[in-house]
Amino acid sequence: MAKPVILHPPRNNPPPISLITDFGLSDGYVGAMKGVIIDILPWVQVLDITHDIRPQDIRQAAFVLYTAAPHFPECTVHLVVVDPGVGTDRRPIAVYTDSAVFVGPDNGVFTWIYKTQTVREIRELTNPYYMRSKVSPTFHGRDLFAPMAAHIAAGVPPASIGPAVGAPVTFDIPEPKVQYDGSIKGHAIHTDFFGNIITNITEEMLAASPNWTFEISGLEVRTFRKAYAYAREGQIFALIGSQGFLEIAIRNGNAAQRLDVERCAPVTARPAS
Repeated sequence: MAKPVILHPPRNNPPPISLITDFGLSDGYVGAMKGVIIDILPWVQVLDITHDIRPQDIRQAAFVLYTAAPHFPECTVHLVVVDPGVGTDRRPIAVYTDSAVFVGPDNGVFTWIYKTQTVREIRELTNPYYMRSKVSPTFHGRDLFAPMAAHIAAGVPPASIGPAVGAPVTFDIPEPKVQYDGSIKGHAIHTDFFGNIITNITEEMLAASPNWTFEISGLEVRTFRKAYAYAREGQIFALIGSQGFLEIAIRNGNAAQRLDVERCAPVTARPAS
């Protein structure tokens, strides 16, 4: 029997709250959000995923959330504030899935969550009782999202925070396609801190052949390694990363910069003859 999921644990045992923002750590923005949260719920754990999302890069935030969220405890409240539309009519929402709650702007930042998790309901955050008394039009992270996340972690039921809504904003996630000759047409979907190019070609897709040649940015990559350290210094190679996607990397180098590859760049995998 599947383990039951309790999305509203008692106030004296709140789930953790995770944070993803593009605020950096040079200013007091992240600290202000944490202060609001612990003022409402002093005993909650507030855990940083990252505050180094590129400014206003919704797609990067969505992918980072997708890679990190499954490794948190059930019922975690994930607060994501990458919000180019702050102060406009974009909706603030809470997304309830079978394993967690996701709080943030309805701007596509939860696209990967919609793709990979079972969504139970989406609520628009409208109840002023669970916001700060004065909401700045330029800092919803502090005045709207942080207090809402704290109250949700404290056990406030979904119906109390606002009405159920549908049709959330999403962006297109390119799907890899297998061609008639067995090759796979994919794309780069993310570049990590080290410059590793993460593609949307999966380990399962590559199981169709024992040997592959990968084409990216006009370059053929024939070397495949189990881990980064098995490659020679400066060598360009392919491997399966920790999320199960094909990566193109350079040992102790930045593949994205070296190959001048940006997100959505085409990547082809061809079975070796």
